[in-house]
Amino acid sequence: MATLSLAAGGDLYTVGKLRGHTSINSTKVYADVVMETKIEAVKRISDFFSTQH
Repeated sequence: MATLSLAAGGDLYTVGKLRGHTSINSTKVYADVVMETKIEAVKRISDFFSTQH
């Protein structure tokens, strides 16, 4: 739920409160997963266009 909420544009504070986190650091773990997913998606797009001729 946290990862999907952040991927859909939810903010860390609200997602953390919904998850019952007492520290924003607990919620940041989910943000890191979302960022890694975004980086991988951009890399796939870049790789796709670099192999096209």
